[in-house]
Amino acid sequence: MNNMETLLIVLAVICAVAGTLAFVLPFLNRRGVDVPAILEQAKDLVNTGSQVFDTVKPFLPESVGLGTFDKILGAVHVGVGQAEQLYNIGELPKEERKAAAREYIIDTLNLMNVEVSPEVERVIDGAIEAEVLGLKSHDNFLTVEEIVELEKKLNDASDNT
Repeated sequence: MNNMETLLIVLAVICAVAGTLAFVLPFLNRRGVDVPAILEQAKDLVNTGSQVFDTVKPFLPESVGLGTFDKILGAVHVGVGQAEQLYNIGELPKEERKAAAREYIIDTLNLMNVEVSPEVERVIDGAIEAEVLGLKSHDNFLTVEEIVELEKKLNDASDNT
């Protein structure tokens, strides 16, 4: 089942429940059933269930795949951003950015007790490429060289006036 089929099924269920409630609740209210009191009890039951779940949640095992993937993506985002910033301020050569980002990511994952297997390394490499592509498509920053060039042009322009 693909995402579109799942979405359609969820929407159909929501519409069915909403439609049923739109007819059943007024019908019950006309028959003398105290609908607001029942709805208040249902709300209290849902709130209690939510509180119980929030209490038990820290003791439930984390979904290994998604938790690890989220940790990797977070580390990649910070690692690539850090390497790019170091490059922009002139502290990291262009050709060393990926290695610096990768080193940061692996160190971060090790601190989070994530085993860096060959599969995880492939995910890291792919995520780095995707993050860099995202940087390129949203690149509004100037490099140090571009800033120096602009300063020279501004100084030249001010000297000529």
